[in-house]
Amino acid sequence: MDLKTAYEPYFRIGVAISPLNLQNPAHCRLVQAEFNSFTCENDMKPMYFLDEKENLAHPEKYDTAPALSFRTATPYLEFAKKSGIAMRGHTLLWHHQTPVWFFHEGYDADKPLASRETMLARMENYIHGVLDFVQTGYPGIIYAWDVVNEAVGDDHQYRKSLWYDILGSDFITSAFTFARKYADPSVALFYNDYETSQEEKCNFIIHNILKPLMAEKLIDGMGLQSHLLMDHPDPERYRAALEQYGALGLQIHVTELDMHNADPSPESMHRLAERYQQFFRIYLDAKISGKANITSVTFWNLRDEDSWLTGFRKETSYPLLFQGDCKPKEAYEAVLRLGAEAR
Repeated sequence: MDLKTAYEPYFRIGVAISPLNLQNPAHCRLVQAEFNSFTCENDMKPMYFLDEKENLAHPEKYDTAPALSFRTATPYLEFAKKSGIAMRGHTLLWHHQTPVWFFHEGYDADKPLASRETMLARMENYIHGVLDFVQTGYPGIIYAWDVVNEAVGDDHQYRKSLWYDILGSDFITSAFTFARKYADPSVALFYNDYETSQEEKCNFIIHNILKPLMAEKLIDGMGLQSHLLMDHPDPERYRAALEQYGALGLQIHVTELDMHNADPSPESMHRLAERYQQFFRIYLDAKISGKANITSVTFWNLRDEDSWLTGFRKETSYPLLFQGDCKPKEAYEAVLRLGAEAR
């Protein structure tokens, strides 16, 4: 049995992949064998869709409708089409990995910030262009989009970003309004964030982002990134937050699951397996009980060697289910066994 089959009665099992994975036949075979969803790790973020050369060369022509490039996204869409694997779109709006020039008059970072009206037009035309390309050329491939990513800062308030500076907190509503306007009705729209089990942040997201969007019928789901540590968050706090989001009636996606662990010893890898199994038991319990409608769980990267955590944490991380030449770890066996037993 494989992961996608073990959890098929409950939710999709996904993985984030990079160009390195796409260019490696063994990695592609592993994705096809184990997963029924995948996400581009980086190549569908705004900096890759916005055509810097064209916009900067002809700023007047593209002032309110930025030129777009789909060069980096196309290989993933082709792989999804060929393999019959659905995709999560990540991400339409983010303060990070969006070029600074995009927010300025004439696409010139040395000029003042663009006006509210200009940025609303750029936002709408950007979202329209991305969705139109994907839905026209690859209909039915992308089943969900992270419309806005990480709009809440570590102070549990609205993040002070260029989107916020120009448009205020209603940039979130504007983004979802445009996404709803142009997305196929079958595509689910998500808000996505990290450390979503922190009580203060959880409450802020629910009351200031999710409920207002739900009142306007603009959102379908909440994305819990879930970059976990071996001792954080507390599983019961995570469960409580999951059930708080679930009580809203939205779909829940676990969007970026990994578990930083810098100790590759057998004992530590055994603890990693136990902790992964603990969290998957939380997911299954919530789904089966109806306390949270989890419809997708995505691991952030395919193998330990692919993980972003090694660079981010500045120490080698061993956070995933596979390693080396796509060899399954004890954590894989633990997650697979739990899903198989639950069927």
